[in-house]
Amino acid sequence: MPVFQLRHATTYAFSSPVTLSPHSLYLRPRSDHKLKLEASTLALSPAAEVVWRNDLYGNSFAVAYFQGETTQLDIISELTVETFPRSESQRRLLLETGTTQYSPTEQHMLAPYIDQPAENAEVAADWINSGAVSVEKGQYERLLECAARIRYEFDYRIRYEPGLQTPAETLLQHSGTCRDFAELMIAAARSLGCAARFVTGYVYTPNAAPGSSSPHAWAEVYIPAMGWIELDATNGLVDDGDLIPVATAATGAELTPILGAFTGFGATSTMSVGVDVVKLS
Repeated sequence: MPVFQLRHATTYAFSSPVTLSPHSLYLRPRSDHKLKLEASTLALSPAAEVVWRNDLYGNSFAVAYFQGETTQLDIISELTVETFPRSESQRRLLLETGTTQYSPTEQHMLAPYIDQPAENAEVAADWINSGAVSVEKGQYERLLECAARIRYEFDYRIRYEPGLQTPAETLLQHSGTCRDFAELMIAAARSLGCAARFVTGYVYTPNAAPGSSSPHAWAEVYIPAMGWIELDATNGLVDDGDLIPVATAATGAELTPILGAFTGFGATSTMSVGVDVVKLS
């Protein structure tokens, strides 16, 4: 199975001394049958007291408490992980022997992942119907079709400013970042009656220059027969071992790998991020 070493380095430089608020750091994945966390280190400068906890979705994250003032914040996370992807034949076996219909209990528990603003539902449904063909497709095939259309019909655009485009904005501009494509994929899946959630993590990109990668985002969709399946519309990956999930939430607005603030009279900040994902085997 694929084994990866990851290094995620973030630096914030401040124009004058600042005081840092507690920072929430979503940088450590949880081990399960799809991913094994073999090693994890977190280095902070200035030093901080770090307290680990789980959020309401069960994600593991650190809260860093800083003392005094600083003109720079360095956050370096290093991981060694092994992934265990399912093959297409395994997915088909699960699909052929299980159901795609939610039970009443599942429908109730998955409501936060199914409900969405009326505008998102409308624009996503219109977009899906605009590409519909006469051939009857099952639910799984329609999800794959949506992911493929996002990959090939939309332009990937690097956008450093925080926040997410709405599905309507992405459809209007026909471009976006990975997190925008994830939000559109989620809206499309929910319009098809599927529970979907936002994932933040990393992806292995062959031949990437050192430090040139960045945190990645994609969607996961819940089908009872298969469980949560990864649909990375940016790269066209489905349940792929090159995807390394760290945390999930109902929407991308709830997930930022590093979240914090600073105070300092007249101070401004600049940020630099470098991610390396090396495949060991």
